[in-house]
Amino acid sequence: MKALHKLYIPLLSLVLLFAACDTEDELIEDRLENNPLPGENTLSGSPGTLNFNKYVALGNSLTAGLMDAALYDKGQANSFPNILAQHLQEVDGIEAGSFHQPDINSLNGYNISVNQSSGQILGRFLLDTSIPGPVPTIGEPITAYEGNREQLTNFGVPGARVIDAVTPGYAQFNPLFARFASSANASMLGDAVSAQGSFFTIWLGGNDVLGWASSGGGGADGEKNPEAEQSSSGTLTSINSFTQAYSTAISGLLASNSEAKGVALTIPSVTLLPFFRAVTYDPIALNQANADALNAGYQDYNDGLDAAVALGEISAEEAALRKINFQPSSSPAETNPVVMYDEDLSEADISAAFGEEPGSRVLPKIRQTNASDLLVFNAALVLGTEVEGGLYGLQVPLEDQYVLTLNEQIILNTRIAVFNGTIAQIVANTGGKVALLDVNRIFADVAGLTAEQATQLGLSAEAVAAADGVPGIATGGIVLLPDFSPNGIISTDGIHPNPKGHALIANEIIKVLNQSFDADIPPIDITPFGTVEIAIN
Repeated sequence: MKALHKLYIPLLSLVLLFAACDTEDELIEDRLENNPLPGENTLSGSPGTLNFNKYVALGNSLTAGLMDAALYDKGQANSFPNILAQHLQEVDGIEAGSFHQPDINSLNGYNISVNQSSGQILGRFLLDTSIPGPVPTIGEPITAYEGNREQLTNFGVPGARVIDAVTPGYAQFNPLFARFASSANASMLGDAVSAQGSFFTIWLGGNDVLGWASSGGGGADGEKNPEAEQSSSGTLTSINSFTQAYSTAISGLLASNSEAKGVALTIPSVTLLPFFRAVTYDPIALNQANADALNAGYQDYNDGLDAAVALGEISAEEAALRKINFQPSSSPAETNPVVMYDEDLSEADISAAFGEEPGSRVLPKIRQTNASDLLVFNAALVLGTEVEGGLYGLQVPLEDQYVLTLNEQIILNTRIAVFNGTIAQIVANTGGKVALLDVNRIFADVAGLTAEQATQLGLSAEAVAAADGVPGIATGGIVLLPDFSPNGIISTDGIHPNPKGHALIANEIIKVLNQSFDADIPPIDITPFGTVEIAIN
């Protein structure tokens, strides 16, 4: 079988989403025509018990402003720390100092998620409505920051874990820190502490789980293999390492300035991101001939499962789970799961059924994906491609790196819950100097989780209360969606917020500042902030 009848990967419901795009554009135009731009209308407020004279931000790609899979000018300008800092400077009654970021000076940046082996440097993604999906631009190499490094106040480094932030010499492993680090032996935390911020935000921890999750749970677990934490960023960080590093980070930021106070942001429930939701578990459409050919190719495997049941190697229930069967598609809605490896399946040796030595015939640990599996975004690039042995995901099973199984999701969500509990406890021990922003309250709301689903994910009571079962957040006259559509808050890489998403986060920080530090800071008007950019064909 050389070709499929059709391969469906429904990334977006474009008819609905691009109708909504016109609505947002009209709202922005109306806002600009009938209301003053930021800075033209006097805002008034009070800092409460906070001193915004020097705002220091410590974090990963979320703090740096990486979006659309690249660190580029517009993304940095729309990072939540920069949006927040600029807003504070506009509020009458608040004395806010300058905020300095390590400008990348690149229109498209360097794409961190696509292969650069072609020799051509690729940059940020744009949304291509003809696919639909993201396409890379032409990018630029990562270059050193040419400004005054002693003035920097944004220490967001894409790819950084909590354990990386406190590690001296991290610049040797991450060029996006090396480009602005004070020295080759510096640590992110050390440079941030040297800035002596009177106010800070810290948003770290996402990469301590995301590298493992985005590779389909194929990496090591630091709880079982502590050494792997130092050698692979795809390792799921151990609880002890995370706790020590986060406590060190908070203590260092508080000790850097006698007036230092700040906000700590929790780790999002990453499986709610489009990166894990855009590609459905059943994206394959087949005609009758292709379905028949595939089923014929798996007949011996299915028969082997029956033999394994007869020999007592596996249960009838597991055999049913593992049997592979493709159906012809009479409409785009009738699609098929893909074939995948699953290391959690039982060993099934059917050698005895053929009178052979044990180990001679062992069934492969494969099955078709089901509704509990999450295919990662990168699976869209390989599904249905020709590889040795046939088409990937059909005759050739998908490897673990492309699928996050239910068991892996449980491990992941449990670790996130523990890490967030650790963050909350460390914050509680600061005596009110640090406030907590539970970002999963936003995620649960915008993702449209029910209270039951939020509870199953191990989210906080606050997030469970915000889970209303309706996707999207209504604000500024529009409904912001949990995707990278024109009304979405996620950029085209499926993970990082877009400008409007960053503005939303900045507003949530303001709410926490007002509640926890007796501040009176007006909210940011997020209407002028954009979402995704469309590729012009």
